[in-house]
Amino acid sequence: MRLIASHVSRAGGTGGKWQTPHQKAKIASRGSGKIEPGDVGIWATCARNMEGRATEELKVMLGECAERFYGIKPGSSEDTENEDDIEASIQKELTAMDNKQSTTKLFSPVHLDIPCVLFFKTNSLIEPIDFVHRICKEIVATPGVRKMKYVNRLTPMTLITKATEKGLQELGSTVLQKHFNMAADIDEEESTSGEEKVSKEVSNHSYAIRPSTRAHTAPLKRDLVIKSIAESISNVHKVDLTNPDKVILVEIFQSVCGMSVVGSDWEALKRFNLAELYQKDKASKATTATKSETKPRSVTKDEADVGSEY
Repeated sequence: MRLIASHVSRAGGTGGKWQTPHQKAKIASRGSGKIEPGDVGIWATCARNMEGRATEELKVMLGECAERFYGIKPGSSEDTENEDDIEASIQKELTAMDNKQSTTKLFSPVHLDIPCVLFFKTNSLIEPIDFVHRICKEIVATPGVRKMKYVNRLTPMTLITKATEKGLQELGSTVLQKHFNMAADIDEEESTSGEEKVSKEVSNHSYAIRPSTRAHTAPLKRDLVIKSIAESISNVHKVDLTNPDKVILVEIFQSVCGMSVVGSDWEALKRFNLAELYQKDKASKATTATKSETKPRSVTKDEADVGSEY
């Protein structure tokens, strides 16, 4: 009997564990597919064992913010489907094959086999850096309104490629040249007396590099990532780890590597950590309340007269 039970357990689920329909639905809600080179999206962190709830929470918030910020409404074709009409279902699939754009989602969660981490692919209509920045600014601008319970930090990714040295170099040349003078371009322009033209195109921003690695052992070590990026940027840009004009974010996960460049307020916005922004607002309110309670009460004229009698 034990052998039979063991065999059924291995055959009934993933990794030797049998799953109920509810468990399968819960896992499916966290997304599917995988992160691939060429993807654009948003990393998110959440509380342990709350990945499913955080995914649903973030999915709703991202959709609401897209509509509020850009006037883009997520597709609602799935809500109007008649499951009993097989012919209509087949026709819908054929239509989707003919017109992929009509069924493209603004945000698509990807299931990751790692705790506390989520990833959402974004549609080309969404620019991740501006989108996440607006979310954080909105939290600061509307104190007392907490919309996220399980999600912590958001990290936008401009582009993702293979986690190799060549992939990192190609990623840098694509993402960084919009914000920095590149060393290779400066050398080329100097040989043709065009250095002055390049300097006018991009301001000499200072910068800091912030790499993060998850479930990746080689070949992109932290020191190699920092050195490779720094060497690709022209010397007219200085490194400033305290107060940089630009922050280069690098996220490495298993076999993929993503990069983005955010502004100088990244630190002030708690590195896009929504939970800390909410806590900052809470702490600010507590400080204000304490000051109000300890502030000396103004003396009325009658009280002053009474005091003068003694």
